[in-house]
Amino acid sequence: MHNNLNRFTRGWYFVLPGLVAMLLIVAFPLAIAFRFSLHDVFLYDFANQWFVGLENYRYALEDPLFLNSVRVTALFTIANTVGCLVVGMLVAFLLSGKKIRFKAGWMALFLMPFVMTPVIVGITWRLFMWEPDFGVVNQVLGFLGIGGPYWLTDRSTALFATALTNAWHLTPMAILVLYAALTTIPEELYEAARVDGAGPFQTLWHVVLPMIRAHILFVSIIIMTSAFREFDMVFTMTGGGPGRSTTVLSILAYNRGIANQDMGMANTIAFTMFIIMAVVAWLYIKVYKVNKEASS
Repeated sequence: MHNNLNRFTRGWYFVLPGLVAMLLIVAFPLAIAFRFSLHDVFLYDFANQWFVGLENYRYALEDPLFLNSVRVTALFTIANTVGCLVVGMLVAFLLSGKKIRFKAGWMALFLMPFVMTPVIVGITWRLFMWEPDFGVVNQVLGFLGIGGPYWLTDRSTALFATALTNAWHLTPMAILVLYAALTTIPEELYEAARVDGAGPFQTLWHVVLPMIRAHILFVSIIIMTSAFREFDMVFTMTGGGPGRSTTVLSILAYNRGIANQDMGMANTIAFTMFIIMAVVAWLYIKVYKVNKEASS
């Protein structure tokens, strides 16, 4: 009996440090954020707090600025997820070809954006890519005879520019995961597709994608959660402007908590972000399990 008990509890000795770290880093701050979201509490005046229940959540759902930020965040997240998956899949599919030489060098080149911090990426793209007079993008458009807009100061283009920049930063993750998934597909399937007369894109659509559905779901939820909570890059590029066209939920929470010193509303927005992402992650995990069982 004593040996069986030791065998049962031995594994917990290895899990316990991770659980303690998760409680300290995730659960404890999350509980504090939820508590603050139920109170009127202001920055530099934490001693005075008034319990208001769900009043902050009701106010947020009726606030046009909050609803606009939900829309902007949704567009930003969807654009990043779709763009990263499409480009990542195409690049990974091309790199997996037998005729491609120097694969390690190409892979290292494609992974370079991912090792850069979001702040550096945002500043670099703002100064050298999207700069209206001397930026690379407008220089190329000018060479083609097209007048480039003021990307980051125009409400119609600012969200597109920030989403494209963030997608450039996250796409290497999709390339790495999908390339690793492609290496697990048996060569016989490619041979059978070529015998049947399938071209590269037909092979990709009918052979490759069904085989790596679980990997696609896995990397998509990683990219989605990263884009959903993005703050650094958007803040360094536009600060949420112009005209709140790039004010994602993380920036709105920052503005409420720091600029307006309303920590109660800031934590309400932050906890709402957690709830939204937790629901989406739960749905993705359910779909991931179903696809993994179907492919096994």
